[in-house]
Amino acid sequence: MAHRENNATQQAIIDSAVRNFLVNGFHHTSAKMICENVGISPGNLTFWFPTKADILLEFTKKIMSYHTKFIEYNKNKGAEDLFTYCLEIVVQIALCEERENIRDIYYSMYSDPLTMAYLKDWTAEKNLNILGSYLPDWDLKRFRRAANVTCCIERSALAEPCSEDYTLEDKIYLTLTCLLKIYDFEKEDRERVISEILATDYQKIKTDMLKQLDEFLK
Repeated sequence: MAHRENNATQQAIIDSAVRNFLVNGFHHTSAKMICENVGISPGNLTFWFPTKADILLEFTKKIMSYHTKFIEYNKNKGAEDLFTYCLEIVVQIALCEERENIRDIYYSMYSDPLTMAYLKDWTAEKNLNILGSYLPDWDLKRFRRAANVTCCIERSALAEPCSEDYTLEDKIYLTLTCLLKIYDFEKEDRERVISEILATDYQKIKTDMLKQLDEFLK
């Protein structure tokens, strides 16, 4: 019984953190805010999660499981794997331009050493699955080495919000160009898939994903 109660407390903490992160962002969510919804003290919180980054890691796992579902959905629809790879990244960028608190969460995920380590492993596995057929000489170790750079590129894309002089289309084009060069895609293939992405109604996909993400995280 005590084990089940402990699991329930841990899950209640995660659920409270998720709700607060979505409303306030990561940096503006305090331990006190998380504890108030659970009915425990900040001191008790550290028994379950020594730091806020440990809670962010659990949040990151939930977010990436949703990204995995998004990728599988597009693959099952018959989308080209290279297109699916690019679309998942573009929708993430567009999500972060839609809400400042979402951008704060994603940027924090790509910045904290604990969550960044998880993201590098997740990214390597994801890219082996999506891009492996294009890159038969690449194994998981090589994708993992590439993730050390590609995850930093994705973080950089989230760091600077778009502006009149730096549009979302600019950000998408520059980010995808850098990423696809790392994976040795020829200019013709890069230009083709980026053009297809920019011609896609990714804003609608972003809106749909945002609604689904809100439901998924509840």
